[in-house]
Amino acid sequence: YNCAGSRSPLRSLSQIEAFNKHKNKILPLASTSTPSTTRLSAFLDPSMILSVQEATTLVSPQSIHDAFSAATFFPQPFWLFIILLPNSSFTKKLMGGMEVVTLCALVHFFIVAASIVDPSSGTAPLLEFNDVFDPSGDPQAAMINMMRYPNFVTEEWSHVLTWDLFVGRWIWLDGLKRGIFTSHSVLFCNLIGPPGLLLHWATCLVTGKGLLPQNEAENIELPENE
Repeated sequence: YNCAGSRSPLRSLSQIEAFNKHKNKILPLASTSTPSTTRLSAFLDPSMILSVQEATTLVSPQSIHDAFSAATFFPQPFWLFIILLPNSSFTKKLMGGMEVVTLCALVHFFIVAASIVDPSSGTAPLLEFNDVFDPSGDPQAAMINMMRYPNFVTEEWSHVLTWDLFVGRWIWLDGLKRGIFTSHSVLFCNLIGPPGLLLHWATCLVTGKGLLPQNEAENIELPENE
């Protein structure tokens, strides 16, 4: 104020300029996002919500339908190698490990997990599945009834094909170890499962290699406790 008691224009102008400088220092601090606010903003971001919704489509009747096709057709090329080219170095590199069988097992696991997450897409009720193992009832009729559920059919089909490949690979390996022709046995294992293993035993017997391989477990010694 001046001596007359009125507000000085110069003093008011300087106060306004000081306030503006102070405000400019505060606003950048207020707009700076902390990690927690950044995560919260991302969580509330509509695009993030949309991506979560899209992710849920992985578990759907269509995804299980596609997994059925994957379980059916994915293993077939690998069968061709152990049937047609059993002694090839490429076949040995391709099928000597458990990678291919593990991939098949992962497809089966996805089918099981998806069926549990979304039972409304065609998962068989557990109580009906228990009837298959009820000796006082009709297990065969219960199994036939279970085939009404798409997810159960998909799971069983993938289950069978994965284990067929596991056994077929074992027959091929046993043939390599003992010098036994296995192409016909592996083919039957692919087509009808267990009879392929029986055919391998018959081939072993006819070729003088012995009906069954030696008991490998007896030669395994457990490490001594120190």
